[in-house]
Amino acid sequence: MTDAPARAGQPLTIAALFVSPWDHEFANVDAGRVPSHRLFGMHELAARGHRVLHHARSTRPNRGLGTGWRLSQVLWLLRVQRDVDVVIATHEAAALPALLLHRLGLVRRPVVVMTVAALDATSRHGFAGAVHRAALRGADVVSVFASAQLEPLARRLRRSRDRVRWVPLGVDTSFFAPRDVARDGGVLSVGTNAGKDFPTLMAALPRDAVCTVVTDAWNRGQAEPSARGRAVTFRSDVAIAELRELYARAEVMVLPLRESEMSSGQTVLLENLAMGTPVIISDVSGVTDYLDPEVMCVVPAGEPAPLREALDDLTWRERSRRGPGLVAARFTTEHLASALEDIALGLVNRSPDRGQGRPVEDSSPTLS
Repeated sequence: MTDAPARAGQPLTIAALFVSPWDHEFANVDAGRVPSHRLFGMHELAARGHRVLHHARSTRPNRGLGTGWRLSQVLWLLRVQRDVDVVIATHEAAALPALLLHRLGLVRRPVVVMTVAALDATSRHGFAGAVHRAALRGADVVSVFASAQLEPLARRLRRSRDRVRWVPLGVDTSFFAPRDVARDGGVLSVGTNAGKDFPTLMAALPRDAVCTVVTDAWNRGQAEPSARGRAVTFRSDVAIAELRELYARAEVMVLPLRESEMSSGQTVLLENLAMGTPVIISDVSGVTDYLDPEVMCVVPAGEPAPLREALDDLTWRERSRRGPGLVAARFTTEHLASALEDIALGLVNRSPDRGQGRPVEDSSPTLS
C-alpha cells in the first residue's frame, strides 16, 4: 500500500547528504560544542518533527573522502531511498551520488541540492565542468545562498527559475550571541576561499593597527607580502569556540571581498552580526541579500581608501547594536530550515512515489 503524500505540518523522512562522514558534528551540535548551522538546517528540521537520516561513518576503513566515500553513499541511498520522502544534499559535492542515481531512475525521490560553489563548478572547462552541469541539471531543486546567482545558474543549467531557489543562509543564534567582554582584540578578519581580498585590507590598515587574519594558506600567500613590517598575525584552523572568542573581543571585523562565483563572506558576517560585533564589509553581489548600511559599514570592493576611512573613524560602530536583531528577524537556522521545509513539502506533494515499501531498518543516527 502506498502512503498518502506528506502535507504541510506532517512529518517527512529526509535523507541528508554531507561531503564526509558527519557523525561527529551531529554529536557536537547536540552537546553545544559547535553551532547547528554546520548541519545546514537538519538539526532544526528534526526539531520540527521530521525524521532526518544521514549516512553514518562506515565500519570499514575509508581511504580518503573521494571514490570510497561516494561509493558508500551510493550503497546507502540504494538501501534507504524507497523509505524516505526527499533527499537533501547540503553541498553540491555531496550531491553527486544521489544525482547519478536519480538520473538513472534508481532514486525516484525528489533531490534538493544546496550549493555553495555551483557557479564556479559549472563554469569549469573540460570533463569536470561537464559532469557538474549534467549532474545539477538532474536535481529537482538547486538552492543558492545569494539571489544574484539565480539567473546565471538557471541559464547555465538550462532550467526554469522555479528549479533554482534562493535559500537565505542562517546561523545558530544560541551559539553566537552577544557577550559582555572588552573589545580589546583590534582588527579581525576571517575567511577562506577565492572570494576574500586580504591585499586590499593590508593596503587599508592604519600603520598602528593591530590585526589578526584567520584564513587559508592561499589567502595568506596573497596578503603576506604587503603585511611585512606591520602588526599583522596570520592564523589558520582555529577551533570554533576560540573563533567565537575572537569575534567577541574584536574591535572591528573586516570582511574584504571580491566578486566571486562562490558564496563567500556570508557565514562570518552573520556570526558576527549575531554577536553584535562591528562589521565592515565589501559591497559585492554575493552578500547583497545580507547587507544593511544601518547595521554595518558597507564599503566599495577593492578600494583601500574607503576602507581606511572606515577604520580611522569608528563612530559608525553604534550600528552594530542592531546586528543581533537583524539576524534574529531574517537569518537564523530556523529560517533556513523553514525554507528547506517549504521546498521539500512542495516537491513531495507532487511526487507519486512517496512511501512505497516497508520502513527501513537503518543503523545511521537520526535526529529527534
